[in-house]
Amino acid sequence: MNSRRTVLKSAMGLGTGGALAAIAASAPGGRTPVKGGIRVGNLFFSSGLTGVRPEARKDSSAPAGDIQEQTDRMLKAHQANLEALGSSLENVIKVTVFLADVRNEKQGMNEVYAKYFPKNPPARSAVGVTFPDDATRVEIELVAWVP
Repeated sequence: MNSRRTVLKSAMGLGTGGALAAIAASAPGGRTPVKGGIRVGNLFFSSGLTGVRPEARKDSSAPAGDIQEQTDRMLKAHQANLEALGSSLENVIKVTVFLADVRNEKQGMNEVYAKYFPKNPPARSAVGVTFPDDATRVEIELVAWVP
């Protein structure tokens, strides 16, 4: 948490978006593809992950999992990707959540989300979207600091 704040404070006056751009632009080595996204210097930009059960991807009649299960599955995947980079969910700066049904499913997503970000949660946006399939209820992408 402190390292996340230190980074953003060092780019003060630029706003979060400007700070991220400034940090990424000054990163040595350019962009590096890594599992689940792209690393630019000390920043990890994840791809959007979904939490549909693997069997539902192969068989549309198989249950895909409810909003809580899908949220839990994808946050575990994000956590594993960050840990493989030597970081953690504590270093997440920004999260974007895409929900199939914001009105009825945001609360269920929030219940699980709070378990992964119990204190000092990162900045977050949540928007309603139409997914290309009926199984996907939520997709999450994030930006994190990698020490």
